[in-house]
Amino acid sequence: MTNFDCPRCKALTQYKLTPVTANPSGEYGESLMNVWLQCTSCSFIFGGVVDSSSHKKLIDWWPRRIVFRRFPDVPEHIAASASEAYTCLGAGAYRAAGAMARAVIEATAKDKGITQGQIHSKIETLYDQRLIREHVRDAAHEVRHFGNDMAHGDFVDPVDEDEAEAILDLMSEVLNEVFQSPARVEKTKAARLAKREAAG
Repeated sequence: MTNFDCPRCKALTQYKLTPVTANPSGEYGESLMNVWLQCTSCSFIFGGVVDSSSHKKLIDWWPRRIVFRRFPDVPEHIAASASEAYTCLGAGAYRAAGAMARAVIEATAKDKGITQGQIHSKIETLYDQRLIREHVRDAAHEVRHFGNDMAHGDFVDPVDEDEAEAILDLMSEVLNEVFQSPARVEKTKAARLAKREAAG
């Protein structure tokens, strides 16, 4: 075992190593071994390449970064897609993250019965029906603008991590407004009424 910054829990920790196969010399320029690595702090398992003699020199590993976010109280198919957008972010697939975020916004409108028109009008209808506030409507449109570039094949301008992460944050604001915040209110209300009923 050796010290390592885990890509999942971010701890400076150690990992357990399990050899898998020899890695032919070539890409890395030395005799290597493919391995499974397991973080001793969070138990996450990821792939790696070490020197084949001591197994202590970590040459490469993947994934380099893990970004994941759960969305409680969001319909499963939408929550899974939103989480997938964050997976794309962690993998460095920033355009894919934006495309997924746009799809999540449209799926949210459809879940609320708003199926007519383009995504622009769907967002406006979410606002008109008081499902989102004005600033969240604006957030949804920013996601739409970003995702439209991906959907229409406008790949000329580069997309960096900060830009993609900001778009996913706005996507998350929409999901919170439409699904998660109302669910929290209902749970709190139900708990209060149950407590009152139990007290007689």
